[in-house]
Amino acid sequence: MKKRCLIVDDDIVSCFILKAILDEYFVCDIAENGEKALCSFDRGHLEEAHYSLICLDISMPCMDGLTALKHIRGAESAFGLPPDLEARIIIISADKTPATVLSSFFDCGASSYLTKPIDRQKLIHELANLGFA
Repeated sequence: MKKRCLIVDDDIVSCFILKAILDEYFVCDIAENGEKALCSFDRGHLEEAHYSLICLDISMPCMDGLTALKHIRGAESAFGLPPDLEARIIIISADKTPATVLSSFFDCGASSYLTKPIDRQKLIHELANLGFA
């Protein structure tokens, strides 16, 4: 059975590109902002169908990706998830400023960071680094 992936981006083209690449490895869901991502994340946990991978943009309306990431990591801790069941979270963003990249890892708990435009080979390489491909 395939693992589950949540793609979170307000740009539908980016969502479709990611989904086309990730469909080979995961059952993919899409959320258009951080608030909807948290709803999907919580629903997945309640249904015991957690997300193994979350691809998360930073700049989105309603709730940005880094805020959503902090909430996800907090929820995982509150749920008492062991480290092997925590989602691997790849930030995929056009923002490549060093402060944002460092904050994503050290303040928010990202597993990886890729910059847009989405590069299939880099994404697959990162999936391999995270143990998925």
